[in-house]
Order: sequence, then structure tokens, then C-alpha cells
Amino acid sequence: MGQTTQEERVGGKQLSATIAPVALRPQIERAAMKRILIVEDNVDLANGLKRNLEHEGHKVSVAGTARDALTCVTREVPDLVVLDLGLPDRDGYFVLEQMRSRGVQSPVLILSARGLESDKVKGFRLGADDYVTKPFGVVELMARIGAHLRRATLEDGPPTGGSMTDEALQQQYGLTERQVEVSRLLARGMSNAEIAESLGLSTYTARNHTEQVLFKLGASTRARVGAILRGEA
Repeated sequence: MGQTTQEERVGGKQLSATIAPVALRPQIERAAMKRILIVEDNVDLANGLKRNLEHEGHKVSVAGTARDALTCVTREVPDLVVLDLGLPDRDGYFVLEQMRSRGVQSPVLILSARGLESDKVKGFRLGADDYVTKPFGVVELMARIGAHLRRATLEDGPPTGGSMTDEALQQQYGLTERQVEVSRLLARGMSNAEIAESLGLSTYTARNHTEQVLFKLGASTRARVGAILRGEA
């Protein structure tokens, strides 16, 4: 039995995502049922992702506009958001920024045809946890989503401050005392605005510290920072 190919049109371009038949899919460990919000205005793509995620046992909602997305996260905070950037009313960056400013710390995986480094950097700076460009492999996407859900489940418990001591972070990674404080807050999923408020800094200064911490730790996401501080990386 070979693979089937699902074709999608996004922004007028033909995209294809290879979908392995269920019988041939790798046996990826499933997380417990979670609430997932797909923010995507391409109906075919959104429905395809919805079917795959429901097959994995998750509860899935779909929003086609920024306004609907923010209504959904306000009504019921999802466990994970799959976010397109090219929405008809406001772009996905606006949705992400509004989510973080409202204290919604659910993992956000950006799924977009925009593949420039500047696009990805902007997404991470605003608090995204992952960035996947279209076209994409569905099996890989499912694996990434599963990994973020498992990390989020592990991090739901009370924060322990991490397995690495402050001294170890300073000596091994060259973090300053302030950057150690920032790294602890990043590991808890705090946004730059929340870090600024917690430490009495400007948002600009908090953002600079966040970028330095991510760079020094070699981490692209807040979840990765948490793994490093727990000694899992």
C-alpha cells in the first residue's frame, strides 16, 4: 500500500501534504485527549487537520478569523493552538500577541506559508512555541503537536525551579543573574510582558533578556528552556 497525497490551495498556490495511511503510520505515543484550536481560513486544510487530530482522540475546534480565534480562547482556553498567519481580518501575529497579553499560555504552533527567517523570529518573539512552513508533512506535524502536548502536561505541575542550579546556569551557559531569573520565568511559559511585570522591567528590556537567554541556551522555544532547566536536554 503506498502513500496518498492531499493537495491544498493556500494563497492561490498549490500545496501538497503527504499523508501516510493509518495502517502505515509510525506508532507515535498518543497524549491523553486535549482541546486543540485550529486557526486557519483555508477550509479544506483546516478540516484535514481536524480529522487527523480527532483520529488521535483530541477535541478540535476551528476558527477562520482572528476575531473568532480570540473568542474561542476566551470562552475555553485550549491545550494547544495551531495558528495560520494569513487570516482575512487580522494576521496571526495579532492573535498570538493578544493571547499572550491576556495570559493565555497554551503552546502555539504557527503553520504558515511564510518561510522567511524574519517571520519565524517575529513569531518566537511574540511567544510562539514552534513554527512549521507549508507545505508540510502531516505525520511530522502530528508528532510535533504530540510532543508539545506532552511537554505541556509535564509542565502543568507546580514549578520546582528546575534541576539546574543558578550557579550551574551561570557557569555552563554564561547567564547573568538577571538572565537566570528570566530563564526560570520562561520555563514557566511566561510572556515577555509578564516577565517585565514580574521583575519590574520594561517590556523592551524583558524581550532583550529573553532573546539573550534563548541564544545562550541554544533554545528556540520556552518549552525547550524548561527542558534544559529540568536537566532533560
